[in-house]
Amino acid sequence: MPHSWKRSREARLWQRLDPAEATRVMADCYGDGAGAEVLLRAFLSERDLNRQAVRFWLRVYEALNSREPCPGRGG
Repeated sequence: MPHSWKRSREARLWQRLDPAEATRVMADCYGDGAGAEVLLRAFLSERDLNRQAVRFWLRVYEALNSREPCPGRGG
């Protein structure tokens, strides 16, 4: 895994930001791939047995999906 990803994962972004701020950060950094990145973080948190982080990332994912309907999704 690239060092930048390892550092990002260990930074525990979820402990410093509320879900609304994290939603903005992830959307700005990852654009259309933000949802996939957030789900990956939720998955890795589950693998680490960190339920609090899983809930946080799933709230961020829900917020990303409620921001705007995506073209082609019928929204």
